[in-house]
Amino acid sequence: AASRIDRMPAKRPITVVKGFGGRRLADGAVPKNVEDWSEWQCDPTVEGRAPTRGFAWGKSFPWHFDKEEKAFIVSGEATLTPDDPSVHGDAVKIGPRDMVTFPNGWRGRWDVHSMLKKRYAFFDGKGLRVDEADSDDEATPKTAKRKAKAKTSDQPKKAAKKA
Repeated sequence: AASRIDRMPAKRPITVVKGFGGRRLADGAVPKNVEDWSEWQCDPTVEGRAPTRGFAWGKSFPWHFDKEEKAFIVSGEATLTPDDPSVHGDAVKIGPRDMVTFPNGWRGRWDVHSMLKKRYAFFDGKGLRVDEADSDDEATPKTAKRKAKAKTSDQPKKAAKKA
């Protein structure tokens, strides 16, 4: 009889790189490689409002990452506590100049300690940046989308020159 081996799911914790951008990065500044990332803020002093794409309110709220997200914390602090530490590791505290990777599938609670500002972008399983609106199944890397858009936008210009 074949024995069944129960496998624990691979741990996918939030990872934090402290002091990202080097010592010369001014307070409130962002490294060049994240300048074009989306901006998000959370004001912990206001309760009872639903979050929007660029803003959230409240000291504590549940969250689920349905894509891998990388974020550079510009200012503020928060503690992120996973619903299932056996899968997503221990709680982590994030703060200014941290580069944070939130794994796809992470579920848990944000406890925001002070006005939080971050720059963020989403990535596919291969590490390529994807648009926020894309589903994981249809995710197209941003560079591929830019190239496709450039090709289609060049065509009318060339046709106009011939006329």
